Parts: sequence; structure tokens; C-alpha cells
Amino acid sequence: MMRYVVDTDILANIQRAGHAGTLGGLGPLPVVITDTVWDELTVNARLNGAAPRLVKEADDMLRAIAGAPMMLTPQSPEARTLVQLQLPPPTEGLGEHSVIAYAFHHGDVTAVLNDRRALHRGIEELHGRVVSWHGFLDVLRVGHGLTKRASDELSSWYCARFVPQRAPIWW
Repeated sequence: MMRYVVDTDILANIQRAGHAGTLGGLGPLPVVITDTVWDELTVNARLNGAAPRLVKEADDMLRAIAGAPMMLTPQSPEARTLVQLQLPPPTEGLGEHSVIAYAFHHGDVTAVLNDRRALHRGIEELHGRVVSWHGFLDVLRVGHGLTKRASDELSSWYCARFVPQRAPIWW
């Protein structure tokens, strides 16, 4: 079974669209959330002034779908790759690099990225084992119980906010 390591932007946008509970309601998913991404959505969000209810909502979503963060332990192959990805000039964020680093060492894992530069870097580093917003929604819809209505709402929300984004032809 394919697994997915999901970037902060994807999960934050699901939450912003009002569907954190929807995603969490799907229960455990074949997803990996790196410790960096987990912290960006919880600890860093709190430190940056996010309302406590939003931090709790994000934490609840993450626990429901992934259980716990995947720690990129010091001296592990993933951590060494993360350091290499951060070499100047860094063009992507730490969360995105943690996603790429984890997927790099796990051939059964596809990176889920949103930012254009991160997508490009992921394609280069992972030989194409990358999906973005609609690809991930499709995975959730086809094999994990996300309703067509919820996936269409998420697609519409996303396309309305990230102009000139639009749903892919196959959607």
C-alpha cells in the first residue's frame, strides 16, 4: 500500500477550508507527518498567535490521521538528507524539506506538496513520486472515504483562493 508524507501547506489549507474535522473523521490514514510539519501546525502556530482552539483542532486532526509525528532522528539517513536539502540557497521551507527527505529514503512513500518550488524540488529529488492538492484529495476520495461532496468543496475552496489555480481536467 502506498503511503503519503504530507506537507504543512496541504494540511493547513484543509483546516482553513473548514475540513479538519472531516479529515480527522476518516480515521487513521496511510500518511506520515514529520515532526517538523507537526510542529509547524501546532507549536509554531501557537507561538505565532494562533487561537488555542485552532491549534487543538490541528493537533486533533493530526492525531486522528497519523497517530504521532514521525521523528527525523539525528544521524538518521533522513536527517542527513534534510541537512543537505537545507544547504544554501534554500528555496523551500524546513517542512517541505522534511517531507522530501523522508520520501527520499522510503520508496513506498509519495510526497504531498503544494508550493511550486517544493513541487519542482520534489519531482527532481523523488523521480516524480509527488502529488499535490487534487492528487491527494483523489487518494482520500477513492480509497479512504472522503465524500465527493467534501472533495468538491475542498477543490472549490482551493481554486477560489489560489488564482489562477483550477481543478485538473481529470477531476
